[in-house]
Amino acid sequence: MFCCRIRGRFPYKEGDWHCQGVVKHTSSVYATMVEPKSEEEQYNKWKLLIPYLYDWFANHNLTWPSLSCRWGPVVEQHTFKRKQRLYLSEQTDGSEPNKLVIMNADVVKPRVASADVIQKFNPNNKNALIKQYKTIYHPGEVNKIRECPQHPSVVVTHTDAPQLFVWSTERQPNRQGDKDKTASTPDLELVGHTDDAEFALGMCSSEPLVASGGKDTNVVLWSLADHVTNLSIHDQGTFDGKREKLSSRLTLKGHADTVEDVVFQPGSSAELASVADDSSLLFWDTRSGIAPVLKMAEAHGQSDLHVVDWSALRPELVATGAADGSLKVWDKRKLGPDGGSALFTFNHHTGAVLRAEWSPSAPGVLASGGEDRRVCVWDLEKTAAPSAAPEPGLEKRPGRAIPQLVFSHAGHRASVVDFQWNPHDPWTFMSVSDDVSDELGGGTLQLWRVNDLIYRDEAEVLAELDKHRDHILNIKDAPAPKAAGKGAKRTLEQVTAAPPLPAPAAAPSQLPSDAPAQVPAAAAAETPVAVAAPDAEPSDVPEVKEQQPAAQAQLSADAVQEQHQPGSIQEAAQPASSALQPGSDAAAADTAMADGDQNTAAVITDQAMTEADGDPEAVKTGNTAMETDGQGATS
Repeated sequence: MFCCRIRGRFPYKEGDWHCQGVVKHTSSVYATMVEPKSEEEQYNKWKLLIPYLYDWFANHNLTWPSLSCRWGPVVEQHTFKRKQRLYLSEQTDGSEPNKLVIMNADVVKPRVASADVIQKFNPNNKNALIKQYKTIYHPGEVNKIRECPQHPSVVVTHTDAPQLFVWSTERQPNRQGDKDKTASTPDLELVGHTDDAEFALGMCSSEPLVASGGKDTNVVLWSLADHVTNLSIHDQGTFDGKREKLSSRLTLKGHADTVEDVVFQPGSSAELASVADDSSLLFWDTRSGIAPVLKMAEAHGQSDLHVVDWSALRPELVATGAADGSLKVWDKRKLGPDGGSALFTFNHHTGAVLRAEWSPSAPGVLASGGEDRRVCVWDLEKTAAPSAAPEPGLEKRPGRAIPQLVFSHAGHRASVVDFQWNPHDPWTFMSVSDDVSDELGGGTLQLWRVNDLIYRDEAEVLAELDKHRDHILNIKDAPAPKAAGKGAKRTLEQVTAAPPLPAPAAAPSQLPSDAPAQVPAAAAAETPVAVAAPDAEPSDVPEVKEQQPAAQAQLSADAVQEQHQPGSIQEAAQPASSALQPGSDAAAADTAMADGDQNTAAVITDQAMTEADGDPEAVKTGNTAMETDGQGATS
C-alpha cells in the first residue's frame, strides 16, 4: 500500500524511472524546494515530508509543559489500532497543582494510516486519538517518570526534593476536575538522599530496584520487593491514603558533583552506570562495595554529562550525551583503569543532548534528542561503502557525511526534553517538547512511527517495490514481447527502457572492533529534517527530468542531500496506504504538487487494503473510522 504514495507524489514521467532508479535517486524529488532558513520555514517544509518519513504520526497540543513521558502497558487490541497507556508530567505556573497525567492513546498499527490523515493536523489542537484517563496531583514538579518493569502501572517520580514518590496508577483516585487542590498522597515515599534529587532515575529490569542520583553526589538504591504486592495492579482495592516510607538499601559514593543520570545494566541487579556534572562516567558493581569499579574522567572533555544508557541487545555498549551536544558510544570491554577511547563520537547535535536511549528491538540502533529540537536515530552497523567516492561539496553538508545517522525527527519547535521507544511497537516513538508560547500553549506531545522502508535492508525493499512497479509508475498493461516467451510478464527494465543499475554494496553486519570512529562536527546549520537517502553516486542513476513549473523556486542538490543519509531509500518507499483517486495520472500529480495541494493522495484503494489485511470491506470500514478519529479537536 506504500506504493500508492510513491506513484501519487513523484512528478516524473514513466520512462524516466525504473524501480531501482526510484530508490537510488529519490533525493531528486525535492530538488526544487528552496532551502528553509527560519525555524518556521523549516517546520513547514518538514510537514510536507510527513507522508514520506512516517508510517504514522499524531500531534497533540499540551496545556502545560511536560518534562517527562513514558509508554505504559497495552490495555486493548483492535484490528487497526491498540490502546496503550501514556504517562506524562504537567509543570504548571503555580495557579494549578503540578500533575502526573495518565492518558490513553489509540496507536494506529503499521500500514493503516493514510497520508491525508497523518499530514493534516493543527499544532494548536488536541488529538482525538489521545485522551486523558486519570490525573494525580503531584507534590511538586514532576521532573522524571520511570515505570516499574515488573508492574508497568507502578511508576516512580522525581521532584525538586530529596524524596522520590511511588504511585500505583490504577489504585490512585482520579483527581481530574477536583476542586480540592491539595496534593495526592503517594503509595510509597523513598528516603535516603540528603539533598534534592531531580533527574537521575533508573529502574532495574530483573528485580524491583530503584536507583537515583542527586545534588548530594550520591547514587542511592532501594528495593520495592517488600511493597510490591500492595503496589501491584492486581490489587484492586482502593488506596487508603496512608503514606509509607522506605529507607534506602545502599548508597554509592564516587562523583564530585550533581549526578545527572543513572542506569542499570539490562538484566543485572548489581551493575550500574552513572554520569554527573563532574564530567565523569562511572561504572558500579554493588557486589564489590560502594566505590566505582571503573571511572572515565572527562568522558566528554570539560562538558557536563547529561545522559547515559546501556544497551540491552548489545550489553557491551554504553551511550553518553553531554552539554556540548556530543554523543559518544563506549565499548565497556575496551575500558580499563587507565581509561579508553569512545567507539563512536558524534558531534551532530547543535544543542545539549538531553536524552539518549537504545532501541529495545534493533541491536546497535540508538536514538538521541536535545535542545536542537531534533530526535536523531543512529544505526552503528551502517558504514560508508568502501568504494564510494566522496561527492563534491560533501564536507559542506552536515549530516550527509555521517552514514550511521539514518533518521532525524524535526517535528518539534522547541527543545526535545524527553522521548522513548515504544517497547510494544518497534520503531515507534513518543516525544515531548516545551514549546511554551501564547500560540502553542505549554508544549507538544508527538507519537510517530518511522517509515519501515527507511531502515529495512535495501535489497528486501527493492524486491517489495518491484512487486508493485506498474502501480508505482502508473503504467498500463501492454502485450509482452514475443521473445519473452508465452505468458511471460514484462520486466521493469523492458517497461522503462532503462538499463539495470548495479546492486548496492552489502553493508557490514558487525560494528568496528578496532579503531574508534571520530565523526566530524557539523559545519553549518541543520536543514529542516534529515531523511534517509541512497548511498549511490549521482552518475549511477538516469537523469531525472524536472516537471515542476518554472515559477517555483529551485534549490541545489546540496540543500536536499543535507536531509538524507546514505544506505536508505526514504522517499521512494512511502510509508503506508494513501493513493490517488482511480483514474488520476502522473500529470495530475505534477500539477497538484506544483500547486502545493497536499490533499491529492486521498483514499486507500481496495487493492492496496486487501494486501494489508485480506478483507477490502473490513479495511475500508476500519480506515474510515481511523480517518474520522485522526482529526484533532480544538483545544
